[in-house]
Amino acid sequence: MAAQLAAAYPANWLVKSVDGAIEDLTGLCAADIQFTDLDGDQTMFFHHRRVLSDAELVFLANISPDKAMSGRFVSRGRSADVWDPFSGKVSSYPSEALKGYAAVIFNLPPGGSALFCLRPKKAGRVEEQEFRWGELVPDGELAVGADAPNVLTVDHCDLKIGNKVEKDLYFYEAQRRTFQHHGLERNPWDNAVQYKTNILDLDNFAPDSGFEADFWFEVGPGVDAASLKLVVERPTLYDVSVNGQKAEPQTGQWWLDKAFGVFEVGGLCQVGRNRVTLKASPFTIHTELEPVYISGDFGLESAEKGFRLVPATGLGLGPWAEQGRPLYAGGVSYAKTFTLSVPDPGKERLIVRVGEWRGSVAEVKVGGQSAGFIFGAPFELDITDFIRAGQNTVSVTVFGTLKNTLGPHHNNPPLGTAWPGMFQKGPQGGYPPGSAYDVVGYGLFQDFKLLSKTAI
Repeated sequence: MAAQLAAAYPANWLVKSVDGAIEDLTGLCAADIQFTDLDGDQTMFFHHRRVLSDAELVFLANISPDKAMSGRFVSRGRSADVWDPFSGKVSSYPSEALKGYAAVIFNLPPGGSALFCLRPKKAGRVEEQEFRWGELVPDGELAVGADAPNVLTVDHCDLKIGNKVEKDLYFYEAQRRTFQHHGLERNPWDNAVQYKTNILDLDNFAPDSGFEADFWFEVGPGVDAASLKLVVERPTLYDVSVNGQKAEPQTGQWWLDKAFGVFEVGGLCQVGRNRVTLKASPFTIHTELEPVYISGDFGLESAEKGFRLVPATGLGLGPWAEQGRPLYAGGVSYAKTFTLSVPDPGKERLIVRVGEWRGSVAEVKVGGQSAGFIFGAPFELDITDFIRAGQNTVSVTVFGTLKNTLGPHHNNPPLGTAWPGMFQKGPQGGYPPGSAYDVVGYGLFQDFKLLSKTAI
């Protein structure tokens, strides 16, 4: 949201302090709103102001990923509230009345934001309340477990068209060659817009057209073969076999998207090299060759080409990529049990605080019930209302992203973007070892804490 506001209001609302003086960057009337004492990266600090008939709204956004922003602003009003856009909670906020204006001191963490409502009526003085903090001791050790099967992405294949076989092709290059062999310059669906049926009208390929693609993966001794499943995008376009034995997709089963069919292949796999064959005959305008995926109860280690399946091991604190799950995008739960009495919510609050971690979002549960999500500093969540007398299991589930599963994985792609062009060029030097795949080290790196916050 902050980035969207910044794009929509790039300079009209930004005022900064230079050597203690107010510099109005846009000619904005200084009497309307003024910022002083700004401390932080001012190029990453934005605000948006709305003037209503009975109040003013001031939204502050610090979009710096690593620096806090603090300061003071003065705007029309005589008292201030702070609104929580996620919970709807409205709280009185300390401010100083200045002849029809209110002065508000703020402090935003990296990536933080705040929404203030300034009202023309003077409220009672709001003091910043002081609290005593204490850390609660769990009944036992931290328990860590993945919430979903592990995954292997196989993005290279051997391609056979007619009597010609090419080895270890990156999937996009193999895809391009299948379309070129059938008279098209490239995949017509890639970065294209269909006008009426102009692409579909190309679907007039001969009955004996088509290709075969072999995807290889290696299974080490001790892997739970019964857990292995194969995922193929749009499986009805192919005859699918594993080690020469025909495989059929499970009815009504899919993974990530309803176009991704799931095959039970544990009984078809073997220790050592395994071959997944996709045979497309005849070729169609819809036959876009994509990577295949193996899911199940296993770990991954780097091999000369890609990854090797090895027996799964327990998870702990630290990056999943270093614990056999470099391509995993799901959740990993970190749980502890606490014996608690129900706190008096007017005097004591119980707060989960997450230390160093990396992920898209973290969900906090108490007794299996979702208490909310953590995604920004200060990485805390109040769980007081979910506590019951006796034992309470508190868990923090960190979720990764599909970046690690779907890519882009090659040629040093920058984080934060995933353009089509990043998938179109294979890795330099051919099929790389798994250690060369570009992945993000998601995980919880420091144990979370359950804190008691008591008003003094």
